[in-house]
Amino acid sequence: MIKKIFVIISVLLFAGTGVFASYTYPNLFWDDVTFAPTSTRIEGMGGSGISTSNGLDSIYMNPANLASQSFSMYLPSVSVTAFNAKNIVDSGLIQDIMDGNAGPATAGKYLDTITADKGELLTTDVSTGFAGGGFALSLNLQEQLHNLDTGADTNVVAEINAAAAVALGINIGLVEDAVSVDIGATVRPTYKAYTQKISGQGLFSTFMDETNDDVLNSLLEDNMLTAGYAIPIDVGVNVNLPIGFRLSGVMRNINGSYTMKNYSEAGAWVNEILAFASQDPIYEDEAPTATISGETTIVVPATIDLGFGWAPQLGWGIKPVLSVDLVDVEGMIEDLETDDQAFWNYMRAGAEVKLLSALNARFGINQGYMSIGAGFDLLLFHIDASYYWREYGENIGDNPVDALSIRFNLGIDG
Repeated sequence: MIKKIFVIISVLLFAGTGVFASYTYPNLFWDDVTFAPTSTRIEGMGGSGISTSNGLDSIYMNPANLASQSFSMYLPSVSVTAFNAKNIVDSGLIQDIMDGNAGPATAGKYLDTITADKGELLTTDVSTGFAGGGFALSLNLQEQLHNLDTGADTNVVAEINAAAAVALGINIGLVEDAVSVDIGATVRPTYKAYTQKISGQGLFSTFMDETNDDVLNSLLEDNMLTAGYAIPIDVGVNVNLPIGFRLSGVMRNINGSYTMKNYSEAGAWVNEILAFASQDPIYEDEAPTATISGETTIVVPATIDLGFGWAPQLGWGIKPVLSVDLVDVEGMIEDLETDDQAFWNYMRAGAEVKLLSALNARFGINQGYMSIGAGFDLLLFHIDASYYWREYGENIGDNPVDALSIRFNLGIDG
């Protein structure tokens, strides 16, 4: 029974051991990308929301939006995003797990659902915090499972991000009841840790090895990882115009440099984290071969994003929202010099309609791919879902992967 539980967990989370392949280390998995929590609402709107984000989403999307927001509190918010969602359903994997038939064959089914040579498998986000009076504070924890290769040859990289963000937004009136400006900033200390390649095949052999009496210690001894921190800063500005129009700009990842250390055994990292929390170590390095080498700096460059939004107050229990974003404007301008279609790689657009303050319907376009979403608010309980696509190939249409994201939130979602 215990072994079956291990197999199920490993199918869903890919937390395990394996055979390492050559890997440039310690580069970030996605070049020039830092941590950002998953927003199911934003994903349902095509990834747009620079001008229209609300609640704790504004901390990472555009802190200037905090200047005009009502009170929000998450106690907590939990979201789970599964990639290759349609393939997983079609494979019968979920039914196997529900029937208690999980095993090596189930693992093979899961590996066969992966279509991108370099993509995402599973992301889980947990956050808590509040926003009100232009001030916001949030704590975020995120695990990500990235994949390299497809099918039986799949290797994975496991990543953990932890962040504590503090943000402030203020409003400056220019023309009474007509034009005003919001400015805001977020400081978000972030700690990131991720493994080298982990063989999907080796993962299951570890759990099925009858001679291995200490699986946990084996995982901590056989796996290497790198970990480090950065203190990025985001600065945003809005120009608020009549009848709900807004123009926005955000400069992201100012001071976005990660200072990383390499750990030859994951157990050494776990013990270091436990010591920081004044807890006893759980990893016993019988050979005492663990080494910690430092420090490597990885720079995530600053970018400028622009946004346009329309969120009029119509009354009658209906609240429409329209949003259009251009991300990494400098990169877009450079690409347009050689590709006149590059604009679509950087454009995000979406719409939302809230009915009777309880039901939300969302639609969006991201790099030409559609997204849909829905939300339901019932006093202190909120649930959101979105289904969307991401492009993991070099060009649009090369290798799209679908994803299903579901968020549960206790609290007030302003």
